Amino acid sequence: MNFLRGRETFGCKTRLVKHGTLAANIYGILAPDGLVERMEGAMLQRIAFRWFPRVARVAPKTMLRGCVALVGLAALGAMVGCYTDYSGASFVGPGQQQNNALWVANGSNVVEFLPSQLQNGVSAPVPHLMLNSAAFGAPQGVVFDQNGDLWVIDGGTVATGGKVAPALFEFTPTQLAKLGTVNNPTPAVTIESSSFKFPQQAAFDLRGNLWVTDNGSNAIYVFTVAQQAATAMSATPAVKVTSAPAFNGPLGIAFDYSGNLYVANNGTTTIFGFKARTLPTVGNASSGTSNLVPSVTLSDDGSGSVQGPWGLAFDSYGDLWSTNSNAPNTVVGYSPAQLAMGGALTPSLTFTSVAVSGNQTLVAPNGIAFDMYGDVVVDSSAAPFGLAGYGTEQQVTTNTSGPVPDVFLVGSATKLNAPAGITFGPSF
Repeated sequence: MNFLRGRETFGCKTRLVKHGTLAANIYGILAPDGLVERMEGAMLQRIAFRWFPRVARVAPKTMLRGCVALVGLAALGAMVGCYTDYSGASFVGPGQQQNNALWVANGSNVVEFLPSQLQNGVSAPVPHLMLNSAAFGAPQGVVFDQNGDLWVIDGGTVATGGKVAPALFEFTPTQLAKLGTVNNPTPAVTIESSSFKFPQQAAFDLRGNLWVTDNGSNAIYVFTVAQQAATAMSATPAVKVTSAPAFNGPLGIAFDYSGNLYVANNGTTTIFGFKARTLPTVGNASSGTSNLVPSVTLSDDGSGSVQGPWGLAFDSYGDLWSTNSNAPNTVVGYSPAQLAMGGALTPSLTFTSVAVSGNQTLVAPNGIAFDMYGDVVVDSSAAPFGLAGYGTEQQVTTNTSGPVPDVFLVGSATKLNAPAGITFGPSF
């Protein structure tokens, strides 16, 4: 059993695929797997996340919460036959039935852990798969596109005196399915750019454009679907996004259900939010630089609430979660109401590090991702390089200490070495 078991006992499974993609599967009856189509509009997205999650949140933690609210959601999902990504892009994986394997950008490679390896308590499983492409320099982020292709955001080694240029690498489902026998595939697509200095994280918008944060150039670079499919290695971003006040080491990036964009300034103590209506239109031709003014800024509350923010992710309720890579090494969450206000707010939820079997659970936390059941996993980029998983029952209130994660992967067998960005995606 793993830490997903709490929801499974109700006979219902809430799918929160990739940063909160939402659908329901009542034992595969109402929303059969594989019935997945891309959705260009946001109507289902808004209905699902503005109404059903609120029903589930208000209802008691009983079968009523686990099933009744989700039955309606399942029916809605079945009617339109799609999964809609909470970050603004539909996640489509041909033939992929489960999207709850954990993929980790891991120093010099990418590793994958199966759901069955996320055991309750402390464990040290060997990765199910390892992606050891010779093209890698320093993988920083991982994200799946609407076709189930894995994109690896690689900062390269040039910034540290090496010769490997920063780049974006795409690997197809076919390549990923063969990692058990061929674990060093050549990327299906490589995107390099003279604009890159040290790209680290990325997110897809509703139309499939890839937004990449570049920590070294204090900018976001946007690449269209057409650019993602091009064979040319070098590309000029369709849009360069800057900010006033300026980005300071932009890193974590996430879209909410309305298409609003949030960016973590890792070099300081702020998180910027930009309204969807202010974002630049992304076309096939380069449109130069778009300088945006944040509509909201989250800043430190004086108690270390925002300190070197690294990863960003939304849960199914619209709460924004952020990892603090600097002391006090916490994970914090902001409610939708707080996001509307901005300012130096005390987070609605805070996770702190605790000692488990002699290892701290949060040490320079970086990547953060939600699985399809709403559980959240955070990695530590510094020793002991652990992966801490927290069930939904632990995401309720502010904690003065901890909590102790339901799941804690740590130890040399895990092969974790300075893990950075993480995401949930298909297992192969």
